[in-house]
Amino acid sequence: MSLDFTNVFSLEGKTALVVGVGGLGEPIAEALLQNGANLVLAGRKLTQSPLQDEARALGRKCLLLHVDLQDEASIISMVQRAEEETGGIDILVNAAGVNQLKKAEEYDAETWDFVMGVNLRGLHFVTREVGKGMIARRYGRILSISSVKSIIGTDQDYIAYCASKGALNMYTKQLACEWGKYGITVNAIAPTFTRTPINAFQLDDPVFYDALVKRIPLGRICTAKDLGCAALYLCSDAAAFVSGQVLCVDGGLTAKQ
Repeated sequence: MSLDFTNVFSLEGKTALVVGVGGLGEPIAEALLQNGANLVLAGRKLTQSPLQDEARALGRKCLLLHVDLQDEASIISMVQRAEEETGGIDILVNAAGVNQLKKAEEYDAETWDFVMGVNLRGLHFVTREVGKGMIARRYGRILSISSVKSIIGTDQDYIAYCASKGALNMYTKQLACEWGKYGITVNAIAPTFTRTPINAFQLDDPVFYDALVKRIPLGRICTAKDLGCAALYLCSDAAAFVSGQVLCVDGGLTAKQ
């Protein structure tokens, strides 16, 4: 029996919508772009991106769209325009996420609703709208960014964030069950700390950083390239039979007691 493993990671001819490119979404979008995908990037304050020039140099498209993940109408409008401009979204990456550091006993309703609104409610509305087109075309790759904090706790003040990411893991599994019949895979990546503007203040603290790295068997934090490579796999046809999974990109952190 002869099997063909060439080009299994190629995304030529595919269009990827990446929601949230201010942090982890950017290296994922770059990985997809460099392996053949056209891009639609969506964010609340997105007016330009270095990926536009890279896409132009590669002869690919990179469309920027505005979206407010706390506004259902904004989400519906964004997805509708993305579909109209591209002819259809093949890959969805839910990379937007927020956190508010507050003690559990001090977490108020407004702050809780904000974190849940972006990390879970808004994510669902984006996925729902993109999923309609994927269902009609009988093809789709959906990837969401979870966190190791969805699996293990921390002594930091992450109560709403951890709750939202834990719910996202189960959302991923359930949606994979519901949409598998349409040829859609649904997965998530759960990285450990990866440097972004949101967490730079923590990683720049040598006490925090050293304690974190000592807990990771591979002895370092996750890099943007680590994240992009994992995303490329799950968004490609190399992972055509992988669905409902939460892949920990954590250097072995969650394997260690």
